[in-house]
Amino acid sequence: MNNKILDLNIPGREIEMSRQEAEELGAFEESALSETDAREAIDIEDEQAGGLTDGQR
Repeated sequence: MNNKILDLNIPGREIEMSRQEAEELGAFEESALSETDAREAIDIEDEQAGGLTDGQR
């Protein structure tokens, strides 16, 4: 598996992995923000910067 990991850094190279190998590398982990979390992050930044709140837009 170490060779496969190194090969991932080569542009254009296609690497075949088993589902287990992919899971070990985190291929199926969802790390994106939810829409709600993203909106809350924007509101916090707007308030800290003295920007407009949702009611003022």
